[in-house]
Parts: sequence; structure tokens; C-alpha cells
Amino acid sequence: MKMKLSSIQRPFLLHISGAYRTTPTAALQTILGIPPLHMQLQFEARFTSIYRLRIPLPPIITVTQLQFLEMKATGWSTHPSEHLKPNQISFEDGEAYLARKDIINIFTDGSKTEHGVGAAFCALTNDIWAYQ
Repeated sequence: MKMKLSSIQRPFLLHISGAYRTTPTAALQTILGIPPLHMQLQFEARFTSIYRLRIPLPPIITVTQLQFLEMKATGWSTHPSEHLKPNQISFEDGEAYLARKDIINIFTDGSKTEHGVGAAFCALTNDIWAYQ
């Protein structure tokens, strides 16, 4: 079931991120901050049983009482990519920034072969390789 849900989620992750099709699904989930679908379904099932159906917690967890649990806010949630913080990755095209000399340009690439997955980066400062 986990593999089937992962294969359903993968095309959406690729479209959201614009990543290459060789990018591993786990990497896409991590970069986008989207949990694997099977884990999200488990969470929603547990949430429904505890919060909405008010099914008592297992005897192992006797410290927490149902009346002390907060209810989940409902409504539309916003996608994290629509509200990026300054220190987060931006998916916008960086070509406009190539000519600027006051910032550090970082270029990344990922590749996948039969031997595994690799990644590389280089950082340019004033058109000189600062890191690689």
C-alpha cells in the first residue's frame, strides 16, 4: 500500500517542485516539506478517532485525557511554497540574478545512475568558484 500511495503522490511532487524525474521521491518530500502520503493518512485516521469520534486513548497513554486535547482548526490551508521565508529555498528562475555581483549564486544538480543517486553544487562569488 505504501508503494502505491507513493506512486500516486510522486507526479504531484514533481510538478510542484519542477524537479527532474530522476529525483528520488523521498528527496522531493523533504524539500517540499510534504510528508509521505501513507504517514499523512495514518495521522488523519488517528486524529479522527481521537478528536472527532472521541474514542479513548489506549491504556498505555493514560496521562492525557480527551478533554485536555485541542481541536484541530479546520479550513483551507495554504501551501508552504506560497509563503516562503527569506532563508528558505526559492523555486523562481534565478537567471535575473546571474549578473549581480553582490550576492552568492549557488547552482545545484542531482543525478541518478544504476549505482545510486548523487548531487553536486558550486557557489560563485564575482564569477569565481568559491565552493564546489
